[in-house]
Amino acid sequence: MSDPDFFVESPRLFISYLLPEKDEHCDFLVALYNTPEFIASIGGHPTTITTRDVARKVLAGRFRDEHARNGYGTYLVSLKDANSHGQDRLAAFRSATPIGTIGLMRGEEPDRYEAPDIGFAVLSEHMRKGYTREAALAIMDYLEKEKGVRDVLGFCNPGNNASKAVFKSLGFEYRGEMPLRVFGNEISAVWAKKGMSEDLSIYGL
Repeated sequence: MSDPDFFVESPRLFISYLLPEKDEHCDFLVALYNTPEFIASIGGHPTTITTRDVARKVLAGRFRDEHARNGYGTYLVSLKDANSHGQDRLAAFRSATPIGTIGLMRGEEPDRYEAPDIGFAVLSEHMRKGYTREAALAIMDYLEKEKGVRDVLGFCNPGNNASKAVFKSLGFEYRGEMPLRVFGNEISAVWAKKGMSEDLSIYGL
């Protein structure tokens, strides 16, 4: 999670690492995690990531540990500049505008499932444009080819219709509601990537 020139590309987006040494990445995380939509998605409780210094500690700590432990984690999603078509890919990547995050997470023992769950967040002004679906498909394709990650779960609050719509658009199958230990046994809607076992207990659920 340290290569500043690493990226996965989709038609409209670049997906790259969030780097704690970059002030702009820290500031972006603060802005994203304090949108009304993000706060609503985590149960309505205000996030503790409210300053650049706190964001830097999270990126250098939990986010980096996640990548080291699993080989994947949370990534930055950036929108290509409409005027970048004549640039080489690296230059276009460097001029892209951050708009959200996409991630595959597995937690730590004992709260760790046998398949990662996918999470996403997008700035309010970039919602409902298909960017989340595009980023999710791109990173899942990359991680399946490069890391062998085939099975992916999806968790969300049962009342989160926006997340439900994303899972449906990805072709995930709804598997009902259940308490999840990774979220303190709160009831969550559970989705599974098409082709996964009908028996979710094999994934530790």
